[in-house]
Amino acid sequence: MNKRLFGFFFSLGILLQAQPYEKHFLSFITQNDAYVDSMIDRYYTAGHSLTYASKEGDYGWLNTFGFISGETSFSLQLSQSIYAPKNKFDLYPPLDDHPYAGFLSFIFGIHHRQENMLEGLGIRIGIAGKMAMGKQAQDAIHTALDVGLLSGWMTQIQNEWIVNLYYEWSYKHFLYQSTYFDIEVSPTIELAFGNANIYGKLTTFLRLGYNLKTTFLPQGVIGENGGLQNGRVYGDGIGFFGFFGLGGSYVARKMAIEGNLFSHDPYPRNAILNHWVGHMIGGISFVSGNLSLSYMAVCTTREFRQQENLHAIGSIWLAYSF
Repeated sequence: MNKRLFGFFFSLGILLQAQPYEKHFLSFITQNDAYVDSMIDRYYTAGHSLTYASKEGDYGWLNTFGFISGETSFSLQLSQSIYAPKNKFDLYPPLDDHPYAGFLSFIFGIHHRQENMLEGLGIRIGIAGKMAMGKQAQDAIHTALDVGLLSGWMTQIQNEWIVNLYYEWSYKHFLYQSTYFDIEVSPTIELAFGNANIYGKLTTFLRLGYNLKTTFLPQGVIGENGGLQNGRVYGDGIGFFGFFGLGGSYVARKMAIEGNLFSHDPYPRNAILNHWVGHMIGGISFVSGNLSLSYMAVCTTREFRQQENLHAIGSIWLAYSF
């Protein structure tokens, strides 16, 4: 199936050609469960990422990747994500609890955009374990905030190189559009395959606000996806909106919970992965052709059988287009 037919299938026959946006993009994202509840500090507890995305244009062989034709750009991202158990002050937390884990990753992404459609393909290369410096990052933040240090980092998963492939696709459909107010629904598909995680995810978003045509959606959870949906702006002018999403995923593997795939781990991990996981997302965004700012909260159902309840993470996103 060629790119045009594939794009026709995904867009239900409606392809709106975009104009190339010739600005570069730089963003910083900080995520923490403390941005939702300062007393949580467990499971996926913190993450940070720095992303650069190129202006749109002709990038030769990069144009040939993917399934849709559109304006092409590429992105580079450096990210770190940190995980901890519920029993965070135990020197040796129970083996059926979430393990300590840190991930340090570099992601290269390729993006193709129609006015109403965004496709991203990416490869993530990084390291898990002590070399990811999750303990050092968490200790530095907790010391600065005068918060108690977690005790069991010696039991974290072992060093292991990670290689993951990602695919993301989003489609925008306007339910209502006027000069000052828009309503949009946006289905999004994410796929991941590698030793860090393997999953398929479907989420449908509802956005309400002003000037929605210049953006898609903010990035999801750092370390959980490829970071390809980076929230960048594709047009000048001010916009602001609220958004709400519901979705689910099938998770075949997650190293942060199940432990190493290729490295020997002296601590047998007994947390049993829940393969079907639901999530709810909500937030607000202010965007422009220069500075942009978003806050997002992601609430996820239990990811492993012994997890006591759902978990929430907050995300703050600051971006600059130039």
